[in-house]
Amino acid sequence: MADLYASYTALAASEVEGMSYERRSVPVTGTTWSAIAIHGGGIEAGSGEMARAVGAGLMNHYEFAGIKSANNWDLHVTSTNFDEPTCLGIVTAARRCLSFHGYTGTTDVAETSLGGLDTATVARVQTALQYAGFRVITAAQEINGSDPANIANKTTITAGVQIEMSAALRASFFPNGDTSRAMRDSGQRTATFSRYVAAIRSVFDGQGTVSQGSVNVSRWTTVPYSAADIDIVAGMSTDKLAVGGSQFLNLAGRFVDVNNAYLARVAFNTDQTVTLTLRKRVASTETLLATAANTSGLTHAAGRMFTVRFQITGSTLRAKVWLAGAAEPSEWSVTTPDTSLTAAGAVGTRSILSTTNTNVLPVVASYDGFRQLAPQRMRVVRSVNGITKAQQAGAAVRLAYPSIIAL
Repeated sequence: MADLYASYTALAASEVEGMSYERRSVPVTGTTWSAIAIHGGGIEAGSGEMARAVGAGLMNHYEFAGIKSANNWDLHVTSTNFDEPTCLGIVTAARRCLSFHGYTGTTDVAETSLGGLDTATVARVQTALQYAGFRVITAAQEINGSDPANIANKTTITAGVQIEMSAALRASFFPNGDTSRAMRDSGQRTATFSRYVAAIRSVFDGQGTVSQGSVNVSRWTTVPYSAADIDIVAGMSTDKLAVGGSQFLNLAGRFVDVNNAYLARVAFNTDQTVTLTLRKRVASTETLLATAANTSGLTHAAGRMFTVRFQITGSTLRAKVWLAGAAEPSEWSVTTPDTSLTAAGAVGTRSILSTTNTNVLPVVASYDGFRQLAPQRMRVVRSVNGITKAQQAGAAVRLAYPSIIAL
């Protein structure tokens, strides 16, 4: 069914704010994520409540809510035409966007249809929801969020996630399946709602920042991992261009201690080039093992996120790097054999500035979506006293920040 209004601008010229609709936003200082519901309230009941709960304290939240007594669908403006300025400002300033919607579908099945151009985060959301026991399917073309003009894709990485929740799923969020405004405003929610919120919020767990206030100081974040073979991936960026000397961000595997580990190191250089190397630290001596032959297509910029994948299988080390939000390259950027470290150890990250670096300090390193891709089933949990630990579970290992050793 065609929209009554071709844009928010057209809607606002005909409808009265506070009587027909409300705009709700809650900023969260320091976050790079946003949770939005542009068809909240009575338009797609339950979508606004979900976005609000997922974003609470973690992400900048925005909701356009229909509050008419009837015919709220008249306020529906499709995602590619939604031009409300507050929402646009929130999304265009964010690195990640989770856009929550509702759809009727052709069955009464409680399910989530996932889409959007941020394929890495889509995959993480799918894994988290399925682990929590929810049915997830690939969204049909008309609701898959693949149009670059979709507001969810107007992030700094020009990609977002569209989370379409079926009518049956949204009904399960409220007692007795009652999605009326009175029920939604009452604050009553089911255990299913809480479980869904927790699953989505767990995707955020792998995000963290490391503030580097001095040069030539290693800052490690690690978590134990029980298998020697690893396949880890994370996004990484820094908030400044490198000046005087490079900025080094690493994924670490078979980490015994700060003196013994394998590293896939990304160097953000002063000419804005990006260099990927494989390295080892054995008995405190660091050795270059191999350098990627070609990363010329990558250019560092402040805040620009790159995804790095690091795999160790037996005596073979591999790594690749690509621009976050883009498709993962099929080939590894660099591969090398080494047998110096064979036992299982921790996995994690290492951040360090070159001794010649002259950036205005601190340089803040950001890591996003740290996870283990191999079948080994573990996850990181944060206990009530702030101690980070790993436990066996049905989700990928995730790094909870901060657990930093500065050496």
